Amino acid sequence: MNRLKGKTIVITAGYGDIGRATCRGCCQEGATVFMTGRKPLAEGAAIAAETRTGEGTIEYLRCDSASRESIDAMFAEVLQRRSRIDVVISNAAMVENGPFLDIRPDQWQAHLDLNLTGNFHVGQAAARIMVKQPPIETPGCRRGVRGKILFNSSWCQDLPWPEGCCYGVSKAGLALMTKAMAQELAVHGIRVNIVAPGIILAGLSKVCHETDPNFGPRATGAIPLREFGTPEQCADAFVFLASDESDYITGISLLVDGGASLPRRD
Repeated sequence: MNRLKGKTIVITAGYGDIGRATCRGCCQEGATVFMTGRKPLAEGAAIAAETRTGEGTIEYLRCDSASRESIDAMFAEVLQRRSRIDVVISNAAMVENGPFLDIRPDQWQAHLDLNLTGNFHVGQAAARIMVKQPPIETPGCRRGVRGKILFNSSWCQDLPWPEGCCYGVSKAGLALMTKAMAQELAVHGIRVNIVAPGIILAGLSKVCHETDPNFGPRATGAIPLREFGTPEQCADAFVFLASDESDYITGISLLVDGGASLPRRD
């Protein structure tokens, strides 16, 4: 459909399950995609080549999303190749579940460093670039759009999941930061939003599903639609928020959770 044709999109941690699906979805819609991550260049480039589809392109750049220096260097390299950055999707995160009484200080800090502070660095660095870009006028938005910043959060930003305190708190902080950014950056023509996946067959949930026979029934029992989400469904949400169709949307969390965040009534 080429909804993203002509757009330059940077996706951090782009070779994970959701990240890779998002790279593929944006590429399929015609975007020039920069997949970033900590893998060596040759390995990352091979993943990018395998992921490419449709009329878009995917290039790989190294970037440690926990390091401001690395983030700034990555964005500088993108701007050497492209005249502007239209969308940044900050996707890097970690999760280690465990009982609250057993949480170690280093575990707590590691979640905050990557899931919250890392997203702050990506978001601020992206915003400082976007405010200097000329706005692009689109139908219905005469003041134009300078850029869009999207974060991968979680339904746990609003509701606790047993033994997921570190992860949930880091995502709750990300949710408030997103609203603060959206409020301040709106006047500059920058949109800031979240995609908040529910229990997706990706990452830790996928591992748990494959190794713990009790995880599937327990997890799907918490989902009104009674099935796991997929990385591709999350990617669809990112593509929508990256497209011109979302130009009048900022400061929201788009839940992709099958209703998991709804109160149980049965």
